[in-house]
Amino acid sequence: MEILKKSLVIMLMSALAVACSSKKETQGQKEEKASFRTVGTIERLDPILDEIISPTAKIEVLAEGLGWSEGPVWLKEQKKLLFTDVGHKKIYSWTEEDSIQVYMDMVDPKDSTDRLGPSALLIDKNQNLIILRYGHGEAVKMNASITAPAFDFHTIARSFDGKPFNHTNDATFHSNGDMYMSDPPPPEMSDERLGPGFYRINPEGEVNLITDTIPSPNGIAFSPDERTVYIANADYQHAFWVIADVDEEGNISNGRKFFDATGRAPKEKGHPDGLKVNRNGIIFATGPGGVYILTPEGKHLGTILNDEFNTNCVLDDKEEVLYITSGPYLMRVIL
Repeated sequence: MEILKKSLVIMLMSALAVACSSKKETQGQKEEKASFRTVGTIERLDPILDEIISPTAKIEVLAEGLGWSEGPVWLKEQKKLLFTDVGHKKIYSWTEEDSIQVYMDMVDPKDSTDRLGPSALLIDKNQNLIILRYGHGEAVKMNASITAPAFDFHTIARSFDGKPFNHTNDATFHSNGDMYMSDPPPPEMSDERLGPGFYRINPEGEVNLITDTIPSPNGIAFSPDERTVYIANADYQHAFWVIADVDEEGNISNGRKFFDATGRAPKEKGHPDGLKVNRNGIIFATGPGGVYILTPEGKHLGTILNDEFNTNCVLDDKEEVLYITSGPYLMRVIL
């Protein structure tokens, strides 16, 4: 009996040792899964930046090998990031648990032309996924639920004044339900084509031109109180952002230059592109060389420098993480 007891004790100790070893191995696998390659540096021009981005923050590469990443949007309930790949004509999802997955293939089986894929993604007030189909020059609403995506769309807008949009690029929603959208210039101007335009589209699909004076309109974002709108001009030679006033009805006026990064454009990758504004009014704007952090007054606090062509960015719902689409990469900075 004593021998049997000793044997049972030895077996139990062995089992506990194996369990502990397996637990350590599982923890190690989790740690390995959560470990990402880091790149670049964070340029700090003002001490205030330490209150926005931790002094120990790093730029992590979450995915690579993409065609041309764009249009990130954060899904709060699913704790999931969606973003587009213009080159590979896909929409991807990314989560901490599952990493990168194909959310939806955007190749139209009925379209024989080789058009580029989608650019911006938005979520409307009814939790519908809105997609700007860059290659098709249209804004569409996915008819299926966000949790069960399907290649089935309702066209919101594809033309103005009888002429098709060029490449519907970026957009944002006002709290009144109107969508504000940018459409860059065509490769060649003609009487049959629209010039560059910044548009307002109401929920019924009525399109109105706000201005055609921005040479290459791109990223758009409102201030938290919606009294101000910021618009990126995607031009290497004129790499600046525009600021304008917004009234209670959503009408825009008094456009003027907000911040100019033209001096950095010749030596850095990229131009002013997508941008986001946090709850405190701080602007995160992709531009030459990285993501510019600007105050509402236009003060440059610093730059997330990753030596890539950055196209857009988005904050998670807690504003603790900034996700950045950077050409062939998806990156993030835990703030």
